[in-house]
Amino acid sequence: MLQRYCMITIEVNDRSVLDTLNRMVQGLSDATPVMADLAQVLASESERQFASQSGPLGPWPGLSDVTKQMRGLRGTWPGRMLQVSSAGLAASVQTAHGPDWASISTNKPYAAMHQFGGTTSARSMIPGKAIPARPYLPFNPRTSEITPEAQATVLDVVNSWLSELAA
Repeated sequence: MLQRYCMITIEVNDRSVLDTLNRMVQGLSDATPVMADLAQVLASESERQFASQSGPLGPWPGLSDVTKQMRGLRGTWPGRMLQVSSAGLAASVQTAHGPDWASISTNKPYAAMHQFGGTTSARSMIPGKAIPARPYLPFNPRTSEITPEAQATVLDVVNSWLSELAA
């Protein structure tokens, strides 16, 4: 039995659909505005983690008794764990963005130790001390995945932006 296949081509010449697609293509060629918004979303999520003293791994581990004692002598305990000074880690989180990227970062030399945990160096004030991870950036330090809260907000911002492009 011989079967015949035929190709069907449908061409749509709807000016409003084409105009919408063209606006979207132009908007997608430089996503700088939405990337600026996304950088702010990431910074806001970081602020939330500082405020709640928790991250993707749950509540931050408490401070050691030695750290509490040292901070008590300086008058900074009781208080927030990673927010000892106005120029500290929380205040150092900064945003950046471009046409196809968004980021947050910090320039504090001790930032990675708090995000990922680790052991202090021999030259530290507390040499050889294990410091637990207290993730303050909105991603899981074990998997590098963005937190579910940040992901939901990022998707909301992107969907809103795409809707605006299509309008």
